Amino acid sequence: MDKYPEILKLFDSGSEAIKLVKQALLDDRVLRPVFMQVLPEEKTGKMEICNKELAEEKIKGDKTLSDYIFENKGIFLCGRPKVANEILTKGGKIIVAVTDRYYDKAQFSVANLRQCYIPLPDKRLLTFKSSGLFHDPVSKPHNKNSVKFTGIGDKLDKDIALTSFERLGPYSESFIDFLAYQPLYGLPDGKGEFEEAEYEKDGEKTLPYLIVNCAISPHRLSKIPQLDDPGLLRLRKRISPLLRERAIKRQRSGRKLMPTLESFLSSGEDVIALEDYFQFLAEEIGIGTARKQNHQLFHVTFHEQDVNLGGQICDREEMHTFESYFQRNKIKYVDPFFKIIKESHIGIRDVVSAVGVIKFLYENNRECKDNQLELLESFFRAYFRRLAYTYFKRWERLIDYLDNAIIFYFDRDDVRGQDGLKKLREWYRLEKAGRKTELTGL
Repeated sequence: MDKYPEILKLFDSGSEAIKLVKQALLDDRVLRPVFMQVLPEEKTGKMEICNKELAEEKIKGDKTLSDYIFENKGIFLCGRPKVANEILTKGGKIIVAVTDRYYDKAQFSVANLRQCYIPLPDKRLLTFKSSGLFHDPVSKPHNKNSVKFTGIGDKLDKDIALTSFERLGPYSESFIDFLAYQPLYGLPDGKGEFEEAEYEKDGEKTLPYLIVNCAISPHRLSKIPQLDDPGLLRLRKRISPLLRERAIKRQRSGRKLMPTLESFLSSGEDVIALEDYFQFLAEEIGIGTARKQNHQLFHVTFHEQDVNLGGQICDREEMHTFESYFQRNKIKYVDPFFKIIKESHIGIRDVVSAVGVIKFLYENNRECKDNQLELLESFFRAYFRRLAYTYFKRWERLIDYLDNAIIFYFDRDDVRGQDGLKKLREWYRLEKAGRKTELTGL
């Protein structure tokens, strides 16, 4: 940074935003700063806040979440720090955001391929999806010619995120909170200038859209091996107050807490225990998988890259309706899941993929080696508990299919995982008995 005097001035400005960024970088060494160019008004469309209920929450004093969204609207990665310094020299505006550092040993060296984060005073983070090509430090800030990981998102992404919002509601339990979107008419070219943003996709003209969410953690589960944090203590200290607030909010809304979150809330402890934290993640993935099912939303792909360390399922712009899911996947009759999904509307792929995420958790954490079955049980019991009755009943005749599905997905030598899945019928029966008790009041 000492090569770029204007950036140093920016970091020394003492503004609230810079103080929050500096603190986030000091607290979490797996984060890095990224320099976002504030696009001129004529290069952007209106920032549309769709989640008005959540956006009006007060964050600090009289400032609401909406205020922070508008303070950071129209941002896009400018390119290298050198370009940011030049833009500042010419009187342009740069906002410093954060994203994760590179880590070559993970499937994706940068987990947030096209997403940056703005820290908030309450320790949550505003996320700006489709705001640049963060995994590629060499090329320009976006690539309109690439099919994958272009750094931008289009109208279809925005529309799918809107659909998930309409179905899941303003407070998206177990999901990252979708807030707003904004079309972009011009994009930085990586040299301090702009180029037209409209591009062609599938033979049609489309504009890129910023998609704004609110998250608890900037890291995906896939980044756990990169964190130099024994026992994930720093992480747990940072997110525990947010987990407590989440639990209280759920109680006030009349939702029944899952065992781990309820236990943490009633314990009076300031920091969630490590073993409980992993079980919390498994429960949240179970709740999210059930809520997708209840609202007939299906992920095209789902793995450890799609859940953050706050237990929130991300990438809402990739959750399709039943009809578009089949169209997107082009599922054929030879697909082993075709008959189950088509006839029952049960998202077997989502369930099996979620079990794969649980497997990732216990394979990448020594602390989980002895409680693999507990994590699987936490996931499945949370899933069954939150399933709408219609889908819960359909599972009774689907369980027999699951053995083959799991064998198809897992390595054959994963004995512990197979033993756990043999208990699936038992976990289903326990939840069925619990539902009967609730109905009869006994």
